[in-house]
Amino acid sequence: MENTRHKVLFIEDNQLDQMAFKRFLNENDIPYDCIIASSVSEALQALDSNQFDIVITDHALGDGTAFEILKSVKNIPVIIVTGAGDEDTAIKAWKAGAYDYLIKDLDQNYLKAITITVENAISHKKAEKKLQLLSGAVMSTDDSIYIANMQGKIVFVNKAFCKTYGYKEEEIIGENSTVLWVGKQQTENTRSVFQTRTVGSSWEVGFYHKRKDDGVFPISLSRSTIKDSNGNEVAIVGVARDISERILIEDELRSENQALKKQTRELKEKLGMEHSCTATDT
Repeated sequence: MENTRHKVLFIEDNQLDQMAFKRFLNENDIPYDCIIASSVSEALQALDSNQFDIVITDHALGDGTAFEILKSVKNIPVIIVTGAGDEDTAIKAWKAGAYDYLIKDLDQNYLKAITITVENAISHKKAEKKLQLLSGAVMSTDDSIYIANMQGKIVFVNKAFCKTYGYKEEEIIGENSTVLWVGKQQTENTRSVFQTRTVGSSWEVGFYHKRKDDGVFPISLSRSTIKDSNGNEVAIVGVARDISERILIEDELRSENQALKKQTRELKEKLGMEHSCTATDT
């Protein structure tokens, strides 16, 4: 178990169960900063004035039930503990948003289960926050991002992808990623691979992709493989950027450069001819 201290709200109207919980924490050196409430009203006051990492609550309380706690708790994992549980109540608790539902036993082994469940719940919440942050970043980026499984079927696209490629999410999910690529009918200007100069003398490989309306446009594309915890490849992430404007600017610069070279060459030829005529005259 990690040695991180957790702020815990423990809601229990039975004093013996309160004492057992506190004794268990002390004897096992469990790193909880714990506030104990004996009723729904006390719990709601504590929630208004404190920030908690976890809420552990008995199901049946003197002035209400754990479901009233669940209605008031936002973004905090809740574990419900009861001495007289049944499957229907457990299912109702999970549907109401409880992280887990534990049954008290006479030997108080449920206390050991509580500490394990708390660690799992807090770890799950942290992972959920990271996932939400990552999801928000992926969805808000200007680059087109798509994820395909190892069979090539697209399983995820972000908003920028839909805007760039012209697909609705439900239209592209499940399609093979090959639908994005230019087919055999290519012209000299729509070859599937090309090079574009980036900084100095370096070059970048680019590709051509197709929109829903079959319009072809140039992209820079990076792809990476997602692996599971066992190291098996499970998906491929593609990050594409429409570089049409950049290609247009490069073409204009290239044309201007060629025109300048032509003017320079013509000027040199003219100066060479004038120098030749002067020499002849003398």
